[in-house]
Amino acid sequence: MSAFLNIYSTQGVNNVNFAILDIFGYKFAPRYAKFKHVFNNQFEVLLGDELEIKLKKPINIKLIEQEWEQIQRIICSLSRKTTKQSTVIKKLSNSKRGTRTLLALREYDRLIKCFYLLEYVDNKTLRQFVQKALKRGEAYHQLRRAIASVNGNQFRGGNDYQIEQWNDCARLIANCIIYYNSALLSVLLEKFEKSNNQEAIEVLSNLSPVAWAHIQLAGNYTFDANKTALKLDSMLEEVDLFSHIKEE
Repeated sequence: MSAFLNIYSTQGVNNVNFAILDIFGYKFAPRYAKFKHVFNNQFEVLLGDELEIKLKKPINIKLIEQEWEQIQRIICSLSRKTTKQSTVIKKLSNSKRGTRTLLALREYDRLIKCFYLLEYVDNKTLRQFVQKALKRGEAYHQLRRAIASVNGNQFRGGNDYQIEQWNDCARLIANCIIYYNSALLSVLLEKFEKSNNQEAIEVLSNLSPVAWAHIQLAGNYTFDANKTALKLDSMLEEVDLFSHIKEE
């Protein structure tokens, strides 16, 4: 697998996600709710003396090679953020020359997708990783909803600009909570690694930093620039956090 993975449910899949992310050095790794249907659309499974899997429609490698220079130009535009993926696809779809480039891009996308489907069906670890990452994404959205529900959802604003500000603030608060949790878990991990407590390390490895049961979202907060910063080591010395985790 690539060093970096983008995880989405099938709702995030379009005709060129696999191709564009692969060129950027990422791996698009969606979870398929109806994997058998998707797999059968791409492959034929022949049962005989030996099991044989082959593509239903061959990849047009020649077209990809012929349009590769145009594809690279598109990727450069996306990399510089001078245009959006949706805008590129729309423009390519509205011109004869662009249609050929778009077909080549979709063929390349189908090539990468086929590699992924074969790995997905054969690699249990990959399937578990995708499912776990998707659950963390859902947990993040639950955190955002918890922040949104504070004070009866009255902070949202009355116009588009205020709503945009509200969304930015909600993301900031969510990221602060995740950072705080990550810092706590990191200190605990260092502590247990020094004592070679493998049982504790195993428990920590299964914990997600997306949690907010210990965060008081409602109430009054004061921010004093002169106040002494919290010391995580001291906080964790006073509370047997690992014991609490095991009880949960």
